[in-house]
Amino acid sequence: MFGIQQIGLSAVVGTIVSVFVLYLDARYVRRVAFHARSGVALSLLVGLSILLFRLAANVQHLNDDPIPLASPNDLLCPVVTYVFLSVYAGLRDQTQLSRSRALLTLVSLAVNIITI
Repeated sequence: MFGIQQIGLSAVVGTIVSVFVLYLDARYVRRVAFHARSGVALSLLVGLSILLFRLAANVQHLNDDPIPLASPNDLLCPVVTYVFLSVYAGLRDQTQLSRSRALLTLVSLAVNIITI
């Protein structure tokens, strides 16, 4: 089981890395202007999804690593992130978020495996 501090740190790292990834994707891959407001909103959702899921599922059975370096929590948290971002996109009627949603789901996976 992990402490609240470690889970909170993972959520903060996920938020910061998400902003960075969205910035790099907009600036250097798609070569469009980075919309800071939208990027921060999406990144906060990533951090919130990590925080809420890891707090809710912080039980020994889900934290054990049946395969090296990956627990069920590590692999399920990105699914929750994807759902959070999908609900946000649906409520905001933003169908162009599919690339950002995919990138941020991968960020969530990486942050969960590396930081916890």
